Amino acid sequence: MKLKKNQSLYFKRAVEELVDNKIDLHFSRTRKVDDCGGYFCPEGKALKVAIWNKEWFSIFIHEYNHFKQWKNETKLWTSVEDIDFFTDFPPRYTLATQLMEQECDKMVWNDIKEWNLEGLKDYICESNAYHTSYSNMTEKKKFILRAPFKFKEILDLCPKDRFFKISELRKPNLKLYNLINKRCF
Repeated sequence: MKLKKNQSLYFKRAVEELVDNKIDLHFSRTRKVDDCGGYFCPEGKALKVAIWNKEWFSIFIHEYNHFKQWKNETKLWTSVEDIDFFTDFPPRYTLATQLMEQECDKMVWNDIKEWNLEGLKDYICESNAYHTSYSNMTEKKKFILRAPFKFKEILDLCPKDRFFKISELRKPNLKLYNLINKRCF
């Protein structure tokens, strides 16, 4: 995917910051890297993104903002930093992990607005679907196979203009929850 003007400027600045902070960058010519679209690993000081994934730029922005959470030691990041959520999917850390992801996506949304990044108008709605899927992953004890934002019927149940409240994350809409179970696993 060729980057648009503002995306290219943002990408350049983000990469410079990552390199300045000695973060190894891995842009893989695949659709997935280690079974997902990308991730930031603070222990290995690496950010990896599968660039043949058509959503690679939004994945990059998200992972870059995880880097910023780590670098700035945000309270939500540090509250789950030592938890390997995707190994055991511990229910007691589901909400904390959802809130850490939500903080990251709020930072992304601020970047989208500040940099006028093109092609990301549905980011809040898509993020809400992803945050909700953590409840499903906890129940099923496995990572989603398909991203919730790829399904219109899932996105139709998520607000486009605000992030979910804590109460909505704790007790997700049953129809949304069931659709994620049906479509994403």
